[in-house]
Amino acid sequence: MIDAELLRRIRNELPMPVTVAALGRKGPPSKWSEGHFRFQCPACGELKATVNPRNNLAHCFCCQRNLNNIDLLMTLGYEFRAAVEILTAWLNRHDAQRANLPSSRK
Repeated sequence: MIDAELLRRIRNELPMPVTVAALGRKGPPSKWSEGHFRFQCPACGELKATVNPRNNLAHCFCCQRNLNNIDLLMTLGYEFRAAVEILTAWLNRHDAQRANLPSSRK
């Protein structure tokens, strides 16, 4: 059984830009525009999925789909458990990198 707190942390504390960057060529095309992180929606193919930094949820303004980190990997073909394992590793790496930052940049 997967811990509910871990799922919450994957959804809320692992920034979607970090997830998309970690996917590399397997991930959707993305860009920063007008202060927002946007990427190609895996559902409709439009570059209209925009991440809300307050809740770390992407919303596609074309097809109206909402995506979190787990949803993104699953729409790219990953099974749920595999997606959680991969995202857990990326979350741990992200946490370790943040721990090494000066406190003014956290």
